[in-house]
Amino acid sequence: MDDGEGGRGPLNFDEKNFLFEWLVENNKTLTRKNKELLVENLKLRSRADELEKINFVDPTTGIHTRWYLQPRLEEEFSRSKRSGLSLSCLFIDLDGFKAINDRFGHFIGDKILRDTASLLRSMCRKEDVLVRFGADEFVILLCNAGQKAAKTAAERIRTCLHAHAFSCGDQEICLTFSIGASTHKKEHVAVARDPWALVWTADAAMYMAKRKGTGQIHWLDCSGEKSRESEQAVS
Repeated sequence: MDDGEGGRGPLNFDEKNFLFEWLVENNKTLTRKNKELLVENLKLRSRADELEKINFVDPTTGIHTRWYLQPRLEEEFSRSKRSGLSLSCLFIDLDGFKAINDRFGHFIGDKILRDTASLLRSMCRKEDVLVRFGADEFVILLCNAGQKAAKTAAERIRTCLHAHAFSCGDQEICLTFSIGASTHKKEHVAVARDPWALVWTADAAMYMAKRKGTGQIHWLDCSGEKSRESEQAVS
């Protein structure tokens, strides 16, 4: 009914009842759609986690792959530039791994890689980043670690790996590892531009270590300073 001023009067019983039922039904529809969206989001999240696991976790060793290193390296590099803290990297290679595969088979070779990854993980700090970089290559990004800390970590890792008896079927063998170390010193990190220079410098240092013989450590500074070699050789 018109209220005389161009509007309408109060709703009658039927109109109120209709409006109430409409609101209830509409609320049910919105609730159902919200549940459907929630389920869909959970499915997408689960799929994203699966894809991340496929891309970032190495199925042989259970540690992260080199693809995980990309975002973490950029993140830690930016943090070092902001804070002025040093950043170091270790590049670790198992000496003569092809010969091990040829002699014992790939099943034993994979087991040695898993054992190596487990030992390395046990020696990493919570803030460090450990990845399987290649077939028998591992990289450890040492956050907030300078030259001295990198050398100390490299020596500790070498000692642990060389003292470990790896199980190869019905026998145990000791293996050697070559380690290259590199550092972005805090006085140079502010002007550094390429995060990957840290990794490639450690890689180059590792090859220099191999040229000295098996089980050696070599250190290089990313700023281009003269390299410093480990004074200790493997006994």
